[in-house]
Amino acid sequence: MSDLAAFYTKHFDEIIDSTIELIQANVVEYSKMARDELKKRAVAAIDALIRDLRQPDVHAYQQHMRAISYERFRQNIPLNSVQQVLRSINQATANTFRKYYAEDPTLLLEMVERLHELTEEGMMGMFNGYEDAQIEIISNQESALAEVSSPIVPVYGGILVLPLIGSVDSRRAGQIMEALLEAINTYSADVVILDITGVPVIDTGVANYLLQAARAARLLGSTVVLVGIGAEIAQTIVQLGIDLTGIVTRANLQAGVEYALELQGLAIRPR
Repeated sequence: MSDLAAFYTKHFDEIIDSTIELIQANVVEYSKMARDELKKRAVAAIDALIRDLRQPDVHAYQQHMRAISYERFRQNIPLNSVQQVLRSINQATANTFRKYYAEDPTLLLEMVERLHELTEEGMMGMFNGYEDAQIEIISNQESALAEVSSPIVPVYGGILVLPLIGSVDSRRAGQIMEALLEAINTYSADVVILDITGVPVIDTGVANYLLQAARAARLLGSTVVLVGIGAEIAQTIVQLGIDLTGIVTRANLQAGVEYALELQGLAIRPR
């Protein structure tokens, strides 16, 4: 609607000033912000609105609110504060409409309805931005947790220990293998000990992940030793017919370390 774009352009400064006053009065997080900074933000938002009015297929306002809400989430600013900013822009514009079009209710209604359409697009972008930020944070937390729960520990020259804790799914298995292969290269490891004492369940999927890790390690010249197989897991492996051919197994971590040292011609002896 070109009339609405022209209205914004003609009354731009008035709408900006009104928007700033409403934000300062209603949004606690912005009440003490410098006016110049608030004006900069309000101008960016309304510029996006005007662009949408001139090029409806661009969805500039939705994209702007998505980017802004993503940034505000990262700054720990509540969603309702961002909503109030958007409402302030809406209210400032509507108040200006009424001031100049009070005697033309048909045109006033038409412009207000178009403003509401744009506001809905802005709201959609705002929620999408918060969702983007939440997903990113959750993903980062999961990655951090995976690193903590699967630390790779160099215990001696050429010997690495990877204690696995918790369940192992396809995503985590990929992360474990990537970290393992990187560590083998970094430490020039001859032996990698996989300790599954903390893995509650072994099924065909987990077994396949272990076999894949062993094959990948062998390609880099490392031997994989699997330790921590309890009686219950051993029974499950037999019942499922899981073939661990190619993986050396030992009862516990101590036995695994002793085996690794033996491969290097070393041993732990009492003094």
